[in-house]
Formats: sequence, C-alpha cells, structure tokens
Amino acid sequence: MIIIGTRFFVWGSERTPEPCHCGKCGAQAPFIRKKGMRFITFFFFIPTIPISGITQMLQCPTCGTRYQQNQA
Repeated sequence: MIIIGTRFFVWGSERTPEPCHCGKCGAQAPFIRKKGMRFITFFFFIPTIPISGITQMLQCPTCGTRYQQNQA
C-alpha cells in the first residue's frame, strides 16, 4: 500500500531587518523570512514531485504563524 499526500517544505531562514506585527498573537518583533515549495509526498514525508513554485513567507517567532510575503 502506498500512501501519498502533500506537504510544504521550507529551507533557508533569516531575520527581517525591521520588526513586523503579528495579526494573531500581537507580537512586535523581527520575523523569520523563509523560502519553501509544496510537494507531492510518499508516506507524507518523502518529497517526490514539486507542485508549486518557490514561495517566500514570513513567520512569527512567537506563535509560528506564517504569512505569504508580497512580491514587489
């Protein structure tokens, strides 16, 4: 039996130079900037086929909420 699913994998991280405001927990801190891509996976953790392009996001260091970063 083969179990497949999808998962968003992230790599690389750096702090933003300016503090951002989290809409969920209200924290005011430098967020973590990450890059990632959604994959079709086997057994929910082995990435096999990419199904999206590279996406950049910001993550709140307090609660972990992720926000998609606008491309300007």
